[in-house]
Amino acid sequence: MATESTLSPPAPLDLGRMEMEAKETAKKHIANLLQRPEQLERVDQYKRRISRKKASVDTMLKTAVQSQLDGVRTGLNQLQSALQDVYEIKQRLGEVDDAYKSISPLHTKLMDLKKENTRYCQLASAMENLKHIFTAPEIVRKTEELISEGKLLQAHKHLSDLEQSRDDLMFELYKQPQQSPTDNNTLEKYFRDVINLSEQLGKQLWVIIQRTLMSVRREPTLIVTALRIIEREERTDEFYLKRKAQTGFIPPGRPKKWREKCFSILEESICSRIEGNQFEDRSINKMWLVRHLEVTRQLMLEDLKVVKQMLPPIFPPQYNIVKKYVQMYHRALASHFQEMIQQGLEGNEIVTLLQWVGIYNSPELMKHPALDFDTKEYGPLLENSAIDELQNQYLKTMKLNIMEWTKNSLTQDQKDWYKEEHPDADGDGYYSTSLPVIIFQMMEQNLQVAQMIGEDMVKKVIELFTDELSHYAKEYKGAIQSYRDRHLQDRSEPKFYLHYMIANTNNCISFGEYMTQLRKRYFKEELDNKDEFCIRKDRFQTLTDEFNRIGSFGANCILEEVFIDLKNIKCFEELMTKQWQQSSHPVEVICATWNDYSVDFVHLKPVFHTIVVEEGQRKVLQEYLKALLSKKLSFKTYEERKIAAEKICKESEQMGALFHKYTNKTEPMQLPITEDMFQVLPMLAEVLRLRDSSMMSLELTVIYMCSMSKRIQIAKTQK
Repeated sequence: MATESTLSPPAPLDLGRMEMEAKETAKKHIANLLQRPEQLERVDQYKRRISRKKASVDTMLKTAVQSQLDGVRTGLNQLQSALQDVYEIKQRLGEVDDAYKSISPLHTKLMDLKKENTRYCQLASAMENLKHIFTAPEIVRKTEELISEGKLLQAHKHLSDLEQSRDDLMFELYKQPQQSPTDNNTLEKYFRDVINLSEQLGKQLWVIIQRTLMSVRREPTLIVTALRIIEREERTDEFYLKRKAQTGFIPPGRPKKWREKCFSILEESICSRIEGNQFEDRSINKMWLVRHLEVTRQLMLEDLKVVKQMLPPIFPPQYNIVKKYVQMYHRALASHFQEMIQQGLEGNEIVTLLQWVGIYNSPELMKHPALDFDTKEYGPLLENSAIDELQNQYLKTMKLNIMEWTKNSLTQDQKDWYKEEHPDADGDGYYSTSLPVIIFQMMEQNLQVAQMIGEDMVKKVIELFTDELSHYAKEYKGAIQSYRDRHLQDRSEPKFYLHYMIANTNNCISFGEYMTQLRKRYFKEELDNKDEFCIRKDRFQTLTDEFNRIGSFGANCILEEVFIDLKNIKCFEELMTKQWQQSSHPVEVICATWNDYSVDFVHLKPVFHTIVVEEGQRKVLQEYLKALLSKKLSFKTYEERKIAAEKICKESEQMGALFHKYTNKTEPMQLPITEDMFQVLPMLAEVLRLRDSSMMSLELTVIYMCSMSKRIQIAKTQK
C-alpha cells in the first residue's frame, strides 16, 4: 500500500482556496499589528517592511524555479543521449551476431591448425627441457656428488631443475585430450632417479635438523642451509597445490611437506634424548629413576637455554621455534612418563615421579630465571586421573608395607619380652621397649617422602597410618593378653614379666602422645576450628583413647600380680579373725608386699602410676571391708568391740599412709580419692564403739549413704 501511494500522481492545486487562506492569514496578521491607535502612525513602515520581504521571497522563488528548469533540461538531454547509445548498441550487437554466424564453419576448418599448435607447444616445451632431458643422467650423478660433499644448496638447485623439467613434460602430457599411459610411464621411468635424489637430500637435511642443538653452537650455517631448502620446497608445494586446484594435475611426490617433517624430526630427537639418558634399570640400581629424572632435568635446562638464546635468529619467525620446542619437550615428557607408568612403577619410584612432576613448573625447571616458560596452554604433564591412580597405588603399597613392618616390629618386640634382663629406661627412669620408636621412625620416614609430593599426600598418609595403627592396636592388646595368660600358667616365667608389662603400659602413653603431636603438626588449623566434642571424636583422639584403654589393661595386669601374691599368702583371709585380734600380721604383709612392688612401680609413667596406686588401695579397702562385714568374728562384750575398733583405726592410718607415700606427688593431677579412701574404716570403727548394739544397723545405713555420695563426687571429679 505504501508503494502504491508513493507512485500515485499528486493531487491538483486548488489556487482559489489557497488565495482565500492567504487573505485570511493576512487579515489576522494586520489585526495583530494594528491593535492600538498609536500603531496607525507606523503603517507606512509596516508596508515597506512587507514589501521588502515580498521582494525577497519573489527572488528566491524565481531562483528555485530557474534551478528546477535547468535540472529538467539537463536530464532531458541525458535521456536523449542514452536513447541514441541504446540504438547504436543494438545495431552493433546485430552486426556481431551476423558475423558470428558467418565464422561458425571456421572451427571445423581450423581443427588441423589447433592440433599443429598443440604439437608445436609440446615440441617447444621439449626443446626448452631438451638440455635437462639429455643431460639428466649426468645431472643426477653430479647432484649425488654434491650431496655427498655437503654442498646441499647446489645439489638442491640441480634437483629443482630436474623436477621442473619432469613436471613440465608430465603437465603437457596431462593436458592432451587423449592421455597415453605409456608416455607417462616412460617419463616416470626416465626420471625415477630424481625421486631417489630427493630422498637422499632429505636424509642429509634430517641429519642436520636432528643435530640442531649441537650444530647451532658449532656450525649454524648448516641449519640455515637446511631451512632455506625446506622453505623452497614449501613454496613449491604451495605452487603445485594451487595448480592442482585449477587443473587437477600434481607431480609425483608432491606435496613433500618438508616443514612438517622437520618438526617431526625435531620431536623424535627430543624423545631420543629423553629416553637415551636412562642408563640403568631397577635390576641394576634401585635409584635408577632418581638418576634418570635428574639427568633429564639438567638436560632440559641446558637444551632450552640454547633454544631460547640461539635458535630464534636462525629459524624463520613463522616457525615460532621457542614455543614449538617447549611444546615438543612437554609432549615427549608426557609420553615418556605415560610409558613408564604402563610398564609399572614400584614404591618410592612413584614418589620420585610425582615429586618431579611437582617441580616441573617451578624455578628448578620451566620457571628457571633463564627460561620462565608457561606450559599451562599445553595441558598437564600428567592427567589428574593418572596422578590419582599413582597416589592410590603408592598408598596401597604403603599400606602393605605398614602392615608388614608393624607385624614384624611387634613379633620382634614380643621376643624381647622374654629376655633375662630389664627393659630399657629413659632419662626419667620410665621403662619402655623399642616398639614405639620403630613405629614412629617408620611413620616419619613415610611422611618425609609424602611431603615431597604435597600436603594432600601427607594428609592421606596420616589417615592411612591412623587406620592401620587402629588395627595394630587390637593386635598389640592381643599380644599383651597372650603374654599375661602365658605368665599366669607359670608365674616364674618370664622372669621380668612385671617389668615388661610396665614397659608396654608406658608404650601406650607414647603412642597417644605421638597421635597428639601429629594432629597439632599437620591439622592445627582444623583443630583450632573444632569444638571439644569434635576433637574427642576425630581419628587421632579415638586412637589415643584406644591406646589409653590398652594402657589401663596393662595397669590392671600389673596390679593383678600384687593381689595374686596377697591372695596366695592368704592375708585377706586372716582379717577379722582370732589371729587378727592377736596380731597385725595381715596388714603388715599387705604393706610389705606393696612396698616391695612399689620399687618397680616407680618405672611407670605418672598417669598409670596414679591409676595403679588408686586402684590398689581401692581393692585393698574392698577386701578389708569384705572381711569386716563378713561376720567372721563375733564380739561378746563392748571391750572386745572397742579393742577391734581401735585396731581398725590404727590399720586405716597405716594403710592410708602407705598409699599416700607412693602416690606420684610430681603429677599435678591428684585424685581426691587417693587421700580420703580409707576414711571409711574409722567410721565403721565408731559403729563398733557403740554401747547400744541395736543402733548399729542404723549407723551402717548412714555410713553406706555417705560412702555412695562420696563415690558419686569422686566419679564427677574424674570426669
